[in-house]
Amino acid sequence: MRLGTAFITGWFLAAFGLSTSGWFERFSAGALFTVGSVVSATGFAVLHTLSPTFRGFLRGRSLKLLTMAQALRFYGALALVKANENVLPAVFAVPTGVMDLTVALFSFLVAAKLVAPKGSAKPGFVAFHIMGVLSLAVSVVLAMLTSSEKFGLVSGGVTSQAMSHFPMSLVPTFVGPMVLIFHLLVLSAVLLPEAAIPPAPAVRLTRSNTS
Repeated sequence: MRLGTAFITGWFLAAFGLSTSGWFERFSAGALFTVGSVVSATGFAVLHTLSPTFRGFLRGRSLKLLTMAQALRFYGALALVKANENVLPAVFAVPTGVMDLTVALFSFLVAAKLVAPKGSAKPGFVAFHIMGVLSLAVSVVLAMLTSSEKFGLVSGGVTSQAMSHFPMSLVPTFVGPMVLIFHLLVLSAVLLPEAAIPPAPAVRLTRSNTS
C-alpha cells in the first residue's frame, strides 16, 4: 500500500511539474490523451501478466475504495467551465464533462449499494466500471478528432489543444490514466479473481518418527 501511495504521489508531482512548466504544450491534445491511456493500460496489463506480487497486491484491495476513487473525475467539471468560456470545443468538452461528473457522482452510490458487506461485487457493479472505461475511450477519441480543424468537427480555432495547457493538462497526464487504472484494478479483481491469488507454495509432508 505504501508503494502504491508513493507511486501515485510521484506520478502526480511529475505531471504537475511538467504541466506548470508548459512542457506538455509542445504536444497535441490527442497525442497526450492517447499516450496517457495506452501507457497506463499497457503498464497495468504487463504487471498483471508478469508479476505474481502485483496480482497478490490486487487480492487485498477494497472494491469500495477503488470505486470511490473515481471521485477524481469531478475534475472533469473543468471541461464544462472551459467550454462555457469558449476555450474548449463543446463537441469535446460537454460529453467529456458530463460523463466524468456522472461517473464521479455514481461512484459513491455504486460503492455503497453494489459492494456486499464482505467486499464482493453485486450485479451491476462490473457494468458500472465497464461503462467508466468506455466513457474514457470516448473522451480520448473526441480529443483526437477535435485537436485540429482538419477533421471537420471544430472551427474558428477553438480546438481541444487547450488540454495541453495547465491546469487542463493534468487530465490526460494524471487524472485520466489514474481513473483508468482504478477501473482496471476493480475489473481484474472481480473478473479474474483466480489470477490475483499467487499459487500456494508446495508443502512437503513427512512422517514423523516415534519411539
